[in-house]
Amino acid sequence: MLRALLTLLLLLAPPPPAAARPARPDGSVPAAAAGPGERDPPPWPPLSPPVPERWRTRRDEPPLSIDLTFHLLRHLLLLARAQSQRARADSNRLILDAVGR
Repeated sequence: MLRALLTLLLLLAPPPPAAARPARPDGSVPAAAAGPGERDPPPWPPLSPPVPERWRTRRDEPPLSIDLTFHLLRHLLLLARAQSQRARADSNRLILDAVGR
């Protein structure tokens, strides 16, 4: 985890200042270093948001038997959750009636 944090810090840190470029053998100065305050482009591309993917549509293949099983399981879980919430509401109502609220 420490390694991941250090890597993240290195990626988010600004690049170090560019070192002075030596003159070319013919005595000319490279074009990028000619202007005052100009810097080299960063070694990595700028951060940009990911390209949104197209929403998945219903698949073209026929549903598998396991799909029906999971659908029934989700439905039964929803029914059980609703029943549990009703039972909890009834017990809370009894408690609050006993307390006098």
